[in-house]
Amino acid sequence: MEELLKDMKKRSVGNIWWISAFLLVIAVVLLIINGPAVPQLISFLTGGKNLQRMSGTELYNKIAYCDIDLVYDCFAEYETSSGVVYDYYVIPYGESGFIGICVPEEKAKQMDDICEATWEYLVGDAKSPSQTVTVKGNVRPMDGDELYYYKEWFRAMEYSDSERQEVAVDYVLEDGKFADGISPVRVYLMAAGSLILIIWSIVLLLKALSGKYLKDIKKDFEQSGVPESQIASDYQSARVINKDIRIGRLFTYNAVSTSPRAYLNRNMAWAYMYRTKHYTNGLYTGSSYNVMIFAANGTNQVGDIAVKKKYSDQILEYFANNFPHMVVGYSDDLKRLYHNDHNAFLALRYLPAQDTFQY
Repeated sequence: MEELLKDMKKRSVGNIWWISAFLLVIAVVLLIINGPAVPQLISFLTGGKNLQRMSGTELYNKIAYCDIDLVYDCFAEYETSSGVVYDYYVIPYGESGFIGICVPEEKAKQMDDICEATWEYLVGDAKSPSQTVTVKGNVRPMDGDELYYYKEWFRAMEYSDSERQEVAVDYVLEDGKFADGISPVRVYLMAAGSLILIIWSIVLLLKALSGKYLKDIKKDFEQSGVPESQIASDYQSARVINKDIRIGRLFTYNAVSTSPRAYLNRNMAWAYMYRTKHYTNGLYTGSSYNVMIFAANGTNQVGDIAVKKKYSDQILEYFANNFPHMVVGYSDDLKRLYHNDHNAFLALRYLPAQDTFQY
C-alpha cells in the first residue's frame, strides 16, 4: 500500500510540475514586460532617493523624489494622443545647477504659483516661497523634443551652450512614472499578478510534494472496505494502459489528474467515450477524449479519465472484455434508461459497445 501511494504521489507531482512551471513562465513574462520598472518598484514604495543629493552619474533610471519650493520656468508642454497634458519645468539642482521636472496637468497650477513666487523672491519683492510640491518618479535622459526646448530656454536666458553644459544636467524627473514612462498602476497590477502566480505555483508544488492531493484516493480506498493488502496486490497485478492508468481486478486507478482516484470496479455500471471537438475562429483544431464512468449504486458520475483516443479505446475494450456487469458504449436510449429507469439499465449487463458520444 505504501508503494502504491508513493507511486501516486510521484504521478501527482509530475502532473502539477507542468502547471507550476506554466504559472511561473506567465509570472516571469509579466515581469519582463515591465522591464527595468520592476526593480524600481521597491525603490518607489520605499520613497526613492532625494534628487538633490544625487550626482549626475547616479540619475539614469533611478526612482527619486524632490520637494520643490523653487521653480525657474515652464519650458514645454506636451499633450498625449489621449488628451493627457504634461508640463515641463526647470528647477534648481544641487548647489548651482539645473534639472528638468515633468508633472501632470493637475500639478501645473501649483508649479506655476511657485514659479511666480520664486521670481518675486529673486528680484527681492517677497520672501522665499512657502509652497512646496513633492514630485516622485523616474529620472531619465531627455528625449529629442524635450532637450530641444530645454536648450531653447537656456538660450532665452542668455546662456551659451558651454555655460549651459557646465550648470545643467539633461535629465528630467517624471512625476509618478517608472522607467520607459510606465505608470505605477500598471507596475503594481502586473507585479501583484506575478507575485500571486509565483505563490500559487509554489503552493501547488508543495501540496503535491506533501501528498495532499492523495486525499481523494485515500478516501476511495477507505470507503471501499477493501483491506490494504488486497489493494496493494491489486495495484501491482493491474493491467497498465499507460503510465497514469491501471485497471486491476478490484479498482481502476486514474493518476491523470493532479488528484489521483481509484474507482471500485464493482460499482462501475456504465462507461463510454466522450469526445469534445475544439474550434478556433470557426475552424476545427482537434478533439479531446474522456472516458466517463457512472455508478451502479445510484446515477452519479464516479469517474472521468482524460486520455488520448487510443488509450480511451484500450480502457473501454478492457472493460467490455473483463467486466461483464458493465454497459460499455453510448446512445441516447442508454442515457434515458440509466437516469429514468436505473434498475432496467442494470439488468442490461452484457450490452455490446456502441457509438462514441460526441459533443
